Amino acid sequence: MMNDEKKLLTILILALTFSFFACQKSVVENTHVSSANFPIQTLSPTPSPHSDLPIRKIDFRNFTYPWTEDLSTKDEKTFTLKNGELPYEKEQIGVSLAKVEYGDLTEDGQEEALINLVVETGGTAIPNMVYIYTLENEKPRLIWNFETGDRADGGLKRVYAENGKMMVELFGDNKFENGEWKFGFPKGKFQGYCCPTTYTKIRFKWNGEEFAVEGKPELFDYDWKNRTDNQ
Repeated sequence: MMNDEKKLLTILILALTFSFFACQKSVVENTHVSSANFPIQTLSPTPSPHSDLPIRKIDFRNFTYPWTEDLSTKDEKTFTLKNGELPYEKEQIGVSLAKVEYGDLTEDGQEEALINLVVETGGTAIPNMVYIYTLENEKPRLIWNFETGDRADGGLKRVYAENGKMMVELFGDNKFENGEWKFGFPKGKFQGYCCPTTYTKIRFKWNGEEFAVEGKPELFDYDWKNRTDNQ
């Protein structure tokens, strides 16, 4: 009789143990399914606080530009970028959009667009074309464009807005006089067109009709071997 009671007790303990682990497994499985179906919050990219400004709504990647003065001898007086590109073809210059910056250059409380285009000539020269657009009657109006030099000889480092002025940084020792650019190399520092050793910073101020040089150009050393920016 005692053995039968022990067997019954053993069976009862085993049954309770099995029931306990079965319940635990069910809880774990149900928890896993619930977690899988729980909606996961994804973070959307934060929009630029200035992206809704009128000038920034213009798609300069798909836009028609006039050729700069040095290139205006082409039969076509304008060219059109598509997705930021005008592909290079034999006997036809290629153009690509490098960068667009914004800032109030005319001190009217409205931003202008400063557009940097890279020219592909088919040779080793790499000039840039710079365009400054403002808005007039909600339409873009060109207020200046110019072509830079080639790499270390007046090549474009950067053009940007600062305190209501347009800052133009060009590699080499450069000036803008009588409406014309004068590019050159600093004496004793020339290491080839590929390798700029200096750059010039020139300030321009809008006088209501055009951009005029303000102050003297500033010349800075440039370590092209250990540069930390894109240029």
